[in-house]
Amino acid sequence: MVDKFVQYHSTKTWFAKNTEIYSSTRGRALELIGQKICEAMGIQRFGIWMFTPNRESIREELTYLTSGKHTHDTVMTRKESPIYFRKVEMERVLSINVLDFDKDLLQFVEFYMKPHNIHALLDAPIFSDGVCIGVICCETTDKSHQWDMNDHNFAAACADFVGRFFESEKRHHYEQELKHQIDHLENDLGRKLEDLNTAKFSLDLALEGAQVGKWDWNIKTGELNLNHTWYSRLGYEYNELPQELATFMKVLHPDDVKKTFDALNEHLKGKTPFYETRFRMITKSGEIQWCLDRGSVIKRSPEGEPLVATGVNINITPIIQLEQSLILSERQLKAMIQSLPLSVAMLDRHFKYLAYSSKWEQEWGELSKIMIGQSIDIQVLDKEEIWVDYLTWALSGEILSKEEDLVQVTADVQVWLKWVIQPWQLANGEIGGVIFMAENISQRKEAEIRISQSSKLSALGEMAGGIAHEINNPLSIIKGYIDLLKRHSLRKTLKEDLMLQYIDKMDLTVARISKIINGMRRFSRESSLDEKVIYSLNKIIDETLDICLERINNNGMALDVKYFTGDASVMCRPVEISQVLLNLINNSFQAAIKLPHPWMKIECEDQKDFYQIRVTDCGPGIPPAIQTKLFQPFFTTKDIGVGTGLGLSISRGIIEEHQGHLNYVDDASNTTFEIRLPKVNKADN
Repeated sequence: MVDKFVQYHSTKTWFAKNTEIYSSTRGRALELIGQKICEAMGIQRFGIWMFTPNRESIREELTYLTSGKHTHDTVMTRKESPIYFRKVEMERVLSINVLDFDKDLLQFVEFYMKPHNIHALLDAPIFSDGVCIGVICCETTDKSHQWDMNDHNFAAACADFVGRFFESEKRHHYEQELKHQIDHLENDLGRKLEDLNTAKFSLDLALEGAQVGKWDWNIKTGELNLNHTWYSRLGYEYNELPQELATFMKVLHPDDVKKTFDALNEHLKGKTPFYETRFRMITKSGEIQWCLDRGSVIKRSPEGEPLVATGVNINITPIIQLEQSLILSERQLKAMIQSLPLSVAMLDRHFKYLAYSSKWEQEWGELSKIMIGQSIDIQVLDKEEIWVDYLTWALSGEILSKEEDLVQVTADVQVWLKWVIQPWQLANGEIGGVIFMAENISQRKEAEIRISQSSKLSALGEMAGGIAHEINNPLSIIKGYIDLLKRHSLRKTLKEDLMLQYIDKMDLTVARISKIINGMRRFSRESSLDEKVIYSLNKIIDETLDICLERINNNGMALDVKYFTGDASVMCRPVEISQVLLNLINNSFQAAIKLPHPWMKIECEDQKDFYQIRVTDCGPGIPPAIQTKLFQPFFTTKDIGVGTGLGLSISRGIIEEHQGHLNYVDDASNTTFEIRLPKVNKADN
């Protein structure tokens, strides 16, 4: 894996530094690219196919074969392979293996892969200016191949390089065309100067109306002709200052003199097509005015010496102020993000850092390189492709979040995260990137788990007396049978059938003790990190009663259980549901045992979309003033030392984490609590 990564990195470096690709013809350049990719990936075929203008077909630009017989100009239509076209346009990388492929692609495999003896291919779309213009095809013919993430990333990188090559080729063509047009315009400029001079008066009027300063400079004589607007914008009367280059030098800000004349001299020497620069001018009242000065030489001597230049001077102070305001706002935003007490990062559309908080750097800097302009490293998180999807969905305008998410960051380290990914917008309303907030809540979650476990053990402790009695009774029975066996043995009256009868009864009694102990072990185990499973609610009720039934019976409380009539299974952590049920039973027992003729009912009902369990006791109900505080942490109506006040709070949290509800039923005639759990969606199984 390391060798492959190094090989691919070396190949991409070769692409970046190889000048032959850009200096060769298009065909030769594509051959060089294909040869290098085949060598790097160990494949026999590399193709480049381009979309036709109507995008209903792709044409083979070149297929490089290691055997040396290159092909080109084959056409594949969308009608022949519609699923392949759709996947190429939607997916970043498309992998197909003839031994194991999406049956939707059968038409493409039969039409293209099998006739060319292709066992496996890895295709990646080519993008130019944000538009998919084609696809690269990495293909093997000697054996079936399983592509890994390195192959996927390398293929995508190669497609991006080919896209940049085509963009460079197109840009070079445009530059040549632009140069030709500029040359043509320059040649035509001289012929049209007479016409321009005729229109000079009209132009001057238009410039005056637009508040644009105009200047004409006779380089040979040094004469400078400035229009009325040039003077008035600076607060001077026309011709109040002499029309000469020294006047311009006088009003030009001293710090801008060098850069202005450097730009002017570059143009006079013919090194730039026109002269353009920004500088500050000082008005008559001493204020600073930002200006854009733009012009060009309109006449040269046969030897190429500049003779006459003309240009315009525009007041851009409002634009500069806006730019400075935007820069200041950006700095303030970055400073604000940096000072946030939260772990937050601001990313652009390519998921590169624009800003991040100190907390973000503190929590994630040890796991990956963090730097402004650097892409965020999602590889430190498990299920990398899911996080990439989250970021991509946010770019489409979605806001994604999770209150609690257990994330594997290294082989040995897991952290609990509370995270939000949401888009941020540019001034024009377009989405400029995403804000990623990831708060490490591991300490809080661990504390909650400890509290939950403590509450569970507290509930188990409250049942300890009943459990001890539950175990002591069967132990006494076993002891009695052992004494009987000894007595018969001493009298030599022990018969085999009688002995087997005693042994069977002791075996049943041992099974009874084992059931109680297993229930205690299962209930007391830390279960908050268990995977959810489909489990019977009737079984959960039985397992919970295994722990507490003896206590209820020994204290003379009547218990009536109405089970679900059918298969009432839910997706849950069974121990946690049992913890909630035991807490409700404990509460009912402690409240009702003080009343005459105490009783308790557990009633189960199958509703349309959920399963309902109600725990009711003989109590008259809970006063409204107390009802509002029932589920608050540390609130309790029990005597000091009897309860922690966390049971109902934790129980509600557990049920809500299971997408259900735990409530007090205020319209019932007796004290009643109700659990509702959603049914399993059979379509998901």
